[in-house]
Amino acid sequence: MYFTLNSKSFFFILILIILSVLIINFLNRNQKQTSQVQNINVIDPSKEDKTIGVNIEQNQSNGEKIKIVADQMIENQSDNSIKLINPTTKIIKNDDVTQISSNYAYIINDFKQFRLNQNVSIQNKKKRFLLKTQELSGKFNSGDMVAPLPVRIKIQNSTIQGTSLSMEKYGEYIKVFGKAKLIIN
Repeated sequence: MYFTLNSKSFFFILILIILSVLIINFLNRNQKQTSQVQNINVIDPSKEDKTIGVNIEQNQSNGEKIKIVADQMIENQSDNSIKLINPTTKIIKNDDVTQISSNYAYIINDFKQFRLNQNVSIQNKKKRFLLKTQELSGKFNSGDMVAPLPVRIKIQNSTIQGTSLSMEKYGEYIKVFGKAKLIIN
């Protein structure tokens, strides 16, 4: 049995091959796009509620500005808390800048309290004030703060060292506990 391949049958076979290649190409491309869309919607559970590179700015009506910069923010939805890694906070009030930094910061109890851990530093260059400790916790609404670990405060030409610290009303009242040491330069 012989088949003769004339020009019509050759053209028909060529069109079938081209159409089959186009259909296969279209199906492959469509399948890749749907898999990419599925990959975009899948969130890695280890990265859920994490934000890398945080920059928060707040301007208040009294002219006070608060700027928070952190390497990473981890939010816990269940207990309304936030963990900041390497945060630096600047509070600017009437060209008076107070800078607060630590390795870790926790905002806890429905965002009413805070805790700073490891290498805590509060600095105001205009007032020549520097406070250093390893842990500091407090309340946002009252401005009360407690440092249960050794603390060092430098105010102008005086240095105060103690085993713990209590501050009230945003630093208006400061009490150093334990064996306090005052050094005047």
